[in-house]
Amino acid sequence: MQLNNMYIGIDGGGSKTEAMMCDEKGVVVARTVGGSTNVKSRSTDAIKQTLKELFHDLFIQADVAYEHVTGVFVSSAGGDRLEDHERWQDWIYEVAPGIRGKMDVRNDAYGALASGTFSMEGTVLIAGTGSIAYSILDGESRRVGGWGYLLGDEGSGYDLGRQALSKVAHMHDGLMELDLEFMQIMLTSLQVDSAAEVITAVYEDDYPRRRIASLAEHVILLAQAGNATARQIIGEALRSLLELVDQVHSEDVPLVLSGGMFQSTFMRLAFCNLFEKKYPHHHAIIHPDVPPVVGALVCALLLGEETVTNEVKENLQSSSRSLNRSFT
Repeated sequence: MQLNNMYIGIDGGGSKTEAMMCDEKGVVVARTVGGSTNVKSRSTDAIKQTLKELFHDLFIQADVAYEHVTGVFVSSAGGDRLEDHERWQDWIYEVAPGIRGKMDVRNDAYGALASGTFSMEGTVLIAGTGSIAYSILDGESRRVGGWGYLLGDEGSGYDLGRQALSKVAHMHDGLMELDLEFMQIMLTSLQVDSAAEVITAVYEDDYPRRRIASLAEHVILLAQAGNATARQIIGEALRSLLELVDQVHSEDVPLVLSGGMFQSTFMRLAFCNLFEKKYPHHHAIIHPDVPPVVGALVCALLLGEETVTNEVKENLQSSSRSLNRSFT
């Protein structure tokens, strides 16, 4: 193939890591997915093996040599910490020693933001298993949230699930009025027959955080159907998310909504309604139609001093969708 400047974007998550390669025109030529690269939950050897496999797949698909890569951008949880930044660079140079281009490692908000704005300017609110608001304006960044499920994550999927189980416990103990519909659906979702079994189901699960967060979709569906208990939980979550945004947002920049919570049209519209009451003159609200790994590619292109024109944006959108379809 023609030896254009090539760029790699990596979106490193807690459950999976996605990588893509594109040329300077934004045409995506390779995509691959591997395991988690979360430095808090996986060993260094396991992460390096995942990266080795990712890079091998990318370069086989693209049929290019390492030296043709002009920029690599990693968008990963914890990427702002200097020690993690240095570790990522060391790992990549070890598994792909021929890469000589620029490299940068930032937190996972960068990919999420750029997937909506196709730039590195604006505000992003991420609400998935956890929650964080992040803004970048004139090169200055600010974050609120992202403290993890033990210290924060208000308005996240985990928060919804935890609140739901707390209400189940209170109903069982007679501390609040029984909502039979709500309780039954929560118990069924946990695959238990009674509230007394919740303790075992949660505390003895290998991944209790993930199991609790899985209840969020059921809370959302109940709220959508008009259940009062679920609506109360959703209302509190939305207010918590708005409080995160309040600390970092400026009305003259776009707000990007990212994360699994906003895959729900109900949640997305409910948050937008709340946001627009607070910010009637806001710039724009964007729900990206491409995944955060495409945002990481945008950041890689900017790192290589490429201009992300409308043509490049359209190429990224169309070619990444096409590759995703063929990949699945």
